[in-house]
Amino acid sequence: MLHTDIRSELSEVGLDCTEMIEKFMDSEEMFLKFFKKFFTAADSVVQELSAAIAADDHSAIENRAHALKGLSGNIGLNGVYNPAKKIVDDVRAGQYSFYKDDFSKLLTAYTKALSISKKL
Repeated sequence: MLHTDIRSELSEVGLDCTEMIEKFMDSEEMFLKFFKKFFTAADSVVQELSAAIAADDHSAIENRAHALKGLSGNIGLNGVYNPAKKIVDDVRAGQYSFYKDDFSKLLTAYTKALSISKKL
């Protein structure tokens, strides 16, 4: 069973463990399996998004942020999902002034969640 400290840390990155375990057929083991797998899939997407942002490549930013939004949404990692969604919405609306700040928030949550996953 997830220790209270880990649940608290996950809550700080926007993940409601109880809700997500319920979505994974009340199986904490299944949720943790997919939580850990998330980083395998998401790592390259985060790197590609970072490169797209450095290059101000709006099409690639939208594409990679959209992919990350989907991946993080599947496991309820709202600390990554919410800024990724905002990046997608802003770029689609032609508003380019905030995506670097949103990416910084996303990266902070992603890095912290990755660190937590290594404890599991």
